[in-house]
Amino acid sequence: MTLSVRTLPLILIAFAGLAACEPAKTPPAPMLAVATIDGVEISEPRLRVPPNGRDVTAGYLTLTNSSNKPQKLVGASSPRAERIELHAHLKGADGMAQMRQVEQVEIPAKVTAVLAPGGLHLMVFGIKEPLKPGDSFTVELTFEGNRKVGFAMPVVENP
Repeated sequence: MTLSVRTLPLILIAFAGLAACEPAKTPPAPMLAVATIDGVEISEPRLRVPPNGRDVTAGYLTLTNSSNKPQKLVGASSPRAERIELHAHLKGADGMAQMRQVEQVEIPAKVTAVLAPGGLHLMVFGIKEPLKPGDSFTVELTFEGNRKVGFAMPVVENP
């Protein structure tokens, strides 16, 4: 059998396709909680590097409520920022998505709430010192009933 220059790339693509269909050799790593409060696990925290040297940015994380009752995130703060607000992208009267401050993030019992780009997120205002990828940014979340939990958010590059 003779392989031509034209058939070799096709064979390589076929093998790559077969390799992509193989089952994973190891299961994906579970989300590790960086903090827990009353049955709510906080995982995957990250804070974007502020764009263009500004002092405003967004933070993201995952809140998994393993308790049997709903939980409410009602605030956040950091000694390294003037203030942190809870924000969401909501449709305005004109039908366009707009970023708006929200009073709380409700996390129903046995449900995970994801704060991610384009949805719920933390807006951090008045960052007191420049941030770069790899830095650590201390945050404290406040849940209904003035229950608080602190942890560090790694600072990451904007995608």
